[in-house]
Amino acid sequence: MQRRTFLCATAAAAVAPARGAVVDVAAIRSRGTRKVEIAYRSPHATPNGLQATSEGLWVLDQGKENYVSLIRFADGKVIREFQVPGLAGASGLTLDASGVMWINDTHNSLIVTCDPGDGKVLAKYWCPGAGRPLSVAGDPPAARIPLAPPPARPAVPAVAAPAADARPRRAPGQLAADAASGLSGEGGQGMEFRDGLLYYACLPSRRAYVLDPKTWRVQAMWPLPGNRAHGVGWEGDSLWIADTNWRAFFRHDRKTGEIMEKIQLSEKDPLIHGVTVHDGYLWYCDDVGYICNFKL
Repeated sequence: MQRRTFLCATAAAAVAPARGAVVDVAAIRSRGTRKVEIAYRSPHATPNGLQATSEGLWVLDQGKENYVSLIRFADGKVIREFQVPGLAGASGLTLDASGVMWINDTHNSLIVTCDPGDGKVLAKYWCPGAGRPLSVAGDPPAARIPLAPPPARPAVPAVAAPAADARPRRAPGQLAADAASGLSGEGGQGMEFRDGLLYYACLPSRRAYVLDPKTWRVQAMWPLPGNRAHGVGWEGDSLWIADTNWRAFFRHDRKTGEIMEKIQLSEKDPLIHGVTVHDGYLWYCDDVGYICNFKL
């Protein structure tokens, strides 16, 4: 991802971290080291978002084909997949209680909803917190991928992308169906739903947001420790939020956003992108084709 001078949009400016608000990563209690296992390669070459469900593991690919694949936890075999039109660098997906899929269309600074059966776009929204990424003194250097990409999978026949749905009435925060962008700069990353609220990490503002999707009002904002927030996943009533450059996962209290502990990976482990939690294991993907896990 290209790093640019911070020129934040109006909506993001109000939540940009102030001097003195930087999280002291060294002071955060560590849960200890974990042995990362590579489970299998991703259905497509550039996975960037994960979501665990009772059906299987959803994998969002950031490639230009915009594949979203549902795979089996046991062996990574595809159950079904589709393409979502118009995404640009998508990173993070989740499903709400009604079964609607939500995707952070990161480079377009949009949040997109679609049908998890065929990928048909239902609505587009602007992303609170979107803007230009910034750097802060003490940030770690940009993390580099330690692994070579796995061998390419056999070519998959192209699937015609479904047309976007045009809706005359717009809910709060909703944009026109043909909207190409929400705000300038970058949008959100990993996403989760809980009790009707959408939780997501946002790289440019260095915040996690708790958003009411019915009113499109932010209920809470949590400061994050780095400049490359990524995937998120629930462990009970706490939320793990990864930071790629720190090569670490940070566990936040759901009610206060306070960081309670961290899990630190090594420079030899696959780089963190999409994240989810399933059956006592934290699953994550890099963006060159591997899906990994470790026991929490």
